[in-house]
Amino acid sequence: MNPPRANFIYRLTLIISVTLLLGFIGAAIISPKAPTDPVTITGTGINGFLGSSSCAGCHTEAYQNWQGSHHDQAMQHATAATVKGDFNNGSFEAPGNSALFTTKADGFYARLAGKDGQVKDYKILYTFGTEPLQQYLVAFPNGRLQQLPVAWNTLTNQWFDPQPELLAQPGEWVHWSEGGKNWNSMCADCHSNNVEKNFDIASNSYKTSVSEIDVGCESCHGPGSNHVDTVSSANFNAALDPLHINMKVGEDSQVVVDQCGRCHARRQQLTTKFEQGSNQLLDHYLPQLLTPPTYHSDGQILDEVFVYGSFVQSKMYHSGVGCVDCHQPHSVKLKAEGNQLCVGCHSSELFDTPTHHQHGMEGALSTAKNDQAQGTQCIDCHMPGRLYMGNDYRRDHSFRIPRPDLSVDHGTPNACNDCHSKESAEWAAAKIAEWFGPERPAHFSEILTAAASQPNDSVEPLVSLLKDLSQPAIARATAASLLAPDISLPMVERALTSASNDASPLLRTTSVRSLNGSANKVSPLLERLNDPVRAVRIAAAEGLVDVPQDLIPNALKDAFSRANKEHQTAMLVNADFPSGRMRIAIDQHLRGNLDSAAEAYLAVLKIDSGFNAARMNLAQLYYSQGKTEATEELYRTVIEREPQASEAHYSLGLLMAEQARYEQAALSLESAATTGNNPRAWYNLAVLNQQSGKSLEAEKAYLAALQLMPGNAEFINGLVSLYGQQQRWLKALQLIDRALVIDPTNPSLQQLKRAITQRI
Repeated sequence: MNPPRANFIYRLTLIISVTLLLGFIGAAIISPKAPTDPVTITGTGINGFLGSSSCAGCHTEAYQNWQGSHHDQAMQHATAATVKGDFNNGSFEAPGNSALFTTKADGFYARLAGKDGQVKDYKILYTFGTEPLQQYLVAFPNGRLQQLPVAWNTLTNQWFDPQPELLAQPGEWVHWSEGGKNWNSMCADCHSNNVEKNFDIASNSYKTSVSEIDVGCESCHGPGSNHVDTVSSANFNAALDPLHINMKVGEDSQVVVDQCGRCHARRQQLTTKFEQGSNQLLDHYLPQLLTPPTYHSDGQILDEVFVYGSFVQSKMYHSGVGCVDCHQPHSVKLKAEGNQLCVGCHSSELFDTPTHHQHGMEGALSTAKNDQAQGTQCIDCHMPGRLYMGNDYRRDHSFRIPRPDLSVDHGTPNACNDCHSKESAEWAAAKIAEWFGPERPAHFSEILTAAASQPNDSVEPLVSLLKDLSQPAIARATAASLLAPDISLPMVERALTSASNDASPLLRTTSVRSLNGSANKVSPLLERLNDPVRAVRIAAAEGLVDVPQDLIPNALKDAFSRANKEHQTAMLVNADFPSGRMRIAIDQHLRGNLDSAAEAYLAVLKIDSGFNAARMNLAQLYYSQGKTEATEELYRTVIEREPQASEAHYSLGLLMAEQARYEQAALSLESAATTGNNPRAWYNLAVLNQQSGKSLEAEKAYLAALQLMPGNAEFINGLVSLYGQQQRWLKALQLIDRALVIDPTNPSLQQLKRAITQRI
């Protein structure tokens, strides 16, 4: 069958699939005896950390503002003073999720079904957060803390399930006793200070330590010992001596945003711990790009993304506005309420008026999703939000202009219909045009949304966005990631190679990753081995894993070795996540260590049985070893678990065709073609039907492939061969002429036209 069966390895992007939405992994084993508190609180004097109380004497006002803040209450010991939930025989009942909350002499307890499905009492060790919900942590074996599946709603004073849609059963990864609710890997890094996760891959256990369990002064300003020693010195000169403190008053706004982005970003961790004093976010973390399922295709928030990725899209960010321009740095409260916050910079005469917002002053619509929406508030139109964890309303910080016209074309949400939910997007778009004219200001979201809904027509617009220095780096980096499948096109390869030298480290990182599929990747990746930013170096090392060592120049071997060690660290620090273990498997696979790779793929599935990307790669590995029965079984398991998995249908169809099981092959290829709009599936189905003498079905499949990829020479060649068998030379010539309109210099098409012309 032509072409031969695909031989590929799924390379992991920042977020592989919706599985990652639910997080990060750690499988616990329930022991008969209840485990003790697994968290080591190192306290003061370790690595220069003194504790927040050491700051109070000199920084009294800042310390008082911080006390009682969400940062201060990010995580606390469970006491009568900190616990808000009803532990006086309070209860919660829902299908598959029931709990009883009680108080005993030694503390607070929750009675519910654990890992083995048996109901038992779990002692509450810590509170987690404070409002609008408070969650609770209990100890599990192997150094784990797990988050209960029931939380306290501080708005209604009721127990509730923040994720009722899961309906998790004991033993499933999303069950509260498994990785989806593990504190050590999922939560600790941002809810405590000076966190060292200390996951041991061999024993599958943690020895997590923190200096303080909440988010304190040193979480943002760094360890205080050098600062205290310096300012306490008799010879201290405030004008000349370094303060040895991060995030000082007057700090550059983009530095502050990156510092806050450590935690207020959806990101991948790259190092074992954050090195205080580093002003480069990508030395320790790699932010998620603006792609589904974390963002809508236009960059609006979809899943819980924690602000950073939204804010760095905004004109505000690029105009020098930072977090502390709107938020008090220590209480984290807004500096002013309502429109008063916005008119501190924006003219109230121009914007805080019905002539701008086009709404009366009568108040909220009864249909509004958010009961605070009025239409007269700046945030109603420019910061629409979503509910997370059941009751936590969070706003989009990209500060964009509502675009219901994009909703009409691409199905993305818009602020107008969030309130006017009974009206159509067409109605909202007409209103915007009526008020502000028919033309909308150009925005990168137009290109990103079109790329999602019309990928075959997106290459040139994405390249244009990638090259546009006036656009946000995160939008350009997203374009770079979306261009990866088209790396074989010269214009794409040139654009990505150029972008790998861009000023933005996020764009350099993403461009290097997208160049991984290029046959000419070695030179641009070698150039980035000495990049000043760790994320870029890691991406370069990862892309060079499968390159023969003799292609690494002697002058760069040390740089490659250092970058490769950073790559190995980044994989190991995430080895308790299914995605992290997947990276290890891919790394071993690319190096040719097939037994180690197979073991690692199986480890991924042990952590998360729903991680089908591991099954697909393991199937490819087994196929390369001639284990076709095991390969087929894995493909069928993927399809059983994920019926819309087009790639699994496609690979199974090719395998069936190789084994001359043509009827099954045709069914699988048709499923692949229809579930994923897969042009190659249509093409291979056409070839199969043509070989089977099903000319009509073959023609339909060829045409379907060409509809998805117009002008593709290989597809045209196949259909021309079918027309040739039927002596329909004029039809074949018309087909080639249409293709030459799209690609007039294609030598293959020109040669084919000459051959057919000679026959007519």
